[in-house]
Parts: sequence; structure tokens; C-alpha cells
Amino acid sequence: MGCLSSTFGNFVPKTKTLVNRLLRGVYQVSRRPQSGAPRDDRGPVVRTIETAQTFLTASEVDRLVGDYLAGMSVKSLAERYGIHRSTVFSHLRRRNVPSRRPGLCPDERAEAVRLARAGVSMRAIARRMGVDRKAVRAALVEAGVIMDGGPSASHR
Repeated sequence: MGCLSSTFGNFVPKTKTLVNRLLRGVYQVSRRPQSGAPRDDRGPVVRTIETAQTFLTASEVDRLVGDYLAGMSVKSLAERYGIHRSTVFSHLRRRNVPSRRPGLCPDERAEAVRLARAGVSMRAIARRMGVDRKAVRAALVEAGVIMDGGPSASHR
């Protein structure tokens, strides 16, 4: 009995809050009071949830596409235009803009190949170049340094 009371004893304040909220209709949208946030003994329970949407004009989307094609990162675009990263991708997809694949430029690929042939691991090359290991692997596969070990490789 002592074990059960210590296990379930801390739920009294939480249960009281839950019951108070249920009685006030906090969890039923149709019964919520229209004025202010719901309150209990501790103060406001839920902040008013308002998400401001930023709608870009056609000219702003044109500038966003131009900035992306000029090399700006999606994160930078999202910050500049005050929108979410996924919204940046949505605008680019709607305009049929090909997505950039993060990877290595030709000089970086050559350096990655040189390092790999010198015995440096892909992980170490990736750290040194500040890219993902998958980008290094793709460059090494493209250069023929390593074989592509994908699922269809065993069937060749």
C-alpha cells in the first residue's frame, strides 16, 4: 500500500487541474469562452495561439527564386523573406526550380579523391571539408574510387 501511494501520490495536483479544465470546457472548442485565455489556480493555462502567415507577392517569389538561383541558402531565404524553410521549398517547387543538391564543387571533389587515395576515411574527409559524409561518398563513387554498394549492386 505504501508503494502505491508514493507512486500515484503526485498526481493529485495534476488531476485537479485536469478536472478544472474539463469542467470549464477548455478541451472542447465549442464551449470555450471567447474572451481571454483559460485560467486556473496558477494563472493562464493556454496562451492565445496566433500564427501570423506571411504571403509573398508574385514579385517577391520572383526575387526569392532569383536569390536561390544566385546561390543563397534556403535558411537565409527563409530569414530574409520571413517565411518557413518548407515554404521556401514550396515556392521553388511551384516554379519548377531544380533543387540544389548539397555536395562538393569540382575542386573539392578532386581534393576528396586525393585524400581518399592517401588513405583518409570518408568521415575524416567530410569533417575536414565541412560537408556530409554522403556528399564525400557520392564524389568518390562518381570518381570511381569506390564501388557503389547500393541494393542493386549485388545483381550486376
